Amino acid sequence: MSKLILLALVPLLCVNFGEGNEQRKCVKCKFQLGKIPCYTQTTTCNPGEVCATITGTAIGKFNLITRRDCIEGSKCTVNDTTSFESLSYVTSTVCCDEDFCNSGVGAIRISLLAGLAVLLCMFLVQLL
Repeated sequence: MSKLILLALVPLLCVNFGEGNEQRKCVKCKFQLGKIPCYTQTTTCNPGEVCATITGTAIGKFNLITRRDCIEGSKCTVNDTTSFESLSYVTSTVCCDEDFCNSGVGAIRISLLAGLAVLLCMFLVQLL
């Protein structure tokens, strides 16, 4: 019974008890053409903003452009048309709400606290 209670309480260690007004940190890339690497910077979003990746395809062409930055949450999942270098692009916006989630890296993330919680659980199960 005590093992069951312990296993039920371990997920509580994974809850983020940080302040709700923390500002999001995102990757900023002003312009990327195709697969050519972009000069990226770290940027801090204003309150109400989220990280975003905005991709654009030239109308009638295959030129793909990408921009990464903070944007207002209301602009997420909105398709738009914009111009760059006299070409019109249809853009689509994908937003995310974690630090650096717009980096384009598909890495699996595990928090240190979650890893320690698993180790603690394994240790305590051995003791009980």
